[in-house]
Amino acid sequence: MEEGLLIYNSVFEDNRGTFAPLPLKFGEGKLSVLRKNWVQSNVSVNPNKFTFRGLHFQVGEFAQSKLIKVITGEIIDFIVDIRHSSPNYLKIYKFVVKPNNELFVPKGFAHGFITTEDNTVVQYLVDNDYSPLNEGSIFWGDFNLIKQTIERVIGDSKLIISTKDLVTKNFNV
Repeated sequence: MEEGLLIYNSVFEDNRGTFAPLPLKFGEGKLSVLRKNWVQSNVSVNPNKFTFRGLHFQVGEFAQSKLIKVITGEIIDFIVDIRHSSPNYLKIYKFVVKPNNELFVPKGFAHGFITTEDNTVVQYLVDNDYSPLNEGSIFWGDFNLIKQTIERVIGDSKLIISTKDLVTKNFNV
C-alpha cells in the first residue's frame, strides 16, 4: 500500500528570485509512486496565514493521488489514512512543507493544510478527474493531533476557513 511521503526538491535562488522545477513525468531512477498520469494542476493562493483547507478526498473510481508543492510560504499538511483495509486506518500524518519539498498523498487519504505564512501559494497535481458526486470532506476538529496543532499554531488569532469546511460530517473517530 502506498503511504504519504515528503520528498526533497531542489530550489535554485539568485538575485532574480527562485526557480523550482516540478516534473510531470517521473521515469527510471525516480520514486515509483510518482509515476502517475497527472491530469490536472491546481493552484491555491492564500493571502493570509492561518488559512485552513480540508480535510478533502475523492472516493471510488474518482479517488485521487496528489503531489503537493509549496511555491511560496509554508504549510503544515495533514493526511489521514481512510482506507478501511489499511493497517494504518485513521492514522494521521503531519508534514511541514516548504518550497524545497513535495508531498505525495496516495489515493485513500483525506488531505488538508494550514498556512503558516502570509501569501502562501500551493500547487498540487492530481492523477484523476474531479467529481463533485465523489467528493468527501471530514471535520478536522475530530482529530486531536490536527486540532491541537492548529490551536498551537494560531494561538489567539482567528482561523480562516470556508463554510464548507466548517459544516463537514463528523467521521466518528
